[in-house]
Amino acid sequence: MAQDASTDTSEQRRSHTSEDMRALVRKVLTVAASVIRILTVIFAAILVVHVILAVAGANPANGITIFFRDLANNLTLGIGDLFLPASESLRIILNFGLAAVVWIVIGIVVSKLLNALAP
Repeated sequence: MAQDASTDTSEQRRSHTSEDMRALVRKVLTVAASVIRILTVIFAAILVVHVILAVAGANPANGITIFFRDLANNLTLGIGDLFLPASESLRIILNFGLAAVVWIVIGIVVSKLLNALAP
């Protein structure tokens, strides 16, 4: 009987360990999904702020304008010059606006995938 009790305890430990591991993996994937969603929204917001500053005619030599322009140029995902209309404002709206939308879509898709993978 003592052996049966130790076998039951061993099996219970393994059961608890696998449940704990599943819970940990679920938590890590959920947190990762949230972090990715937050980061992609921040990236899209930076692009939108750049569009607003550029279209509204903010001083291009101002530190804030330079800061957002430089960040936005690094976040365009290679589509910063996809559209080349004659109007500079329209070019900025189309290219940086599209990049913002792409960041939002990336955030939604990746976070949904990570949540779906969570056990």
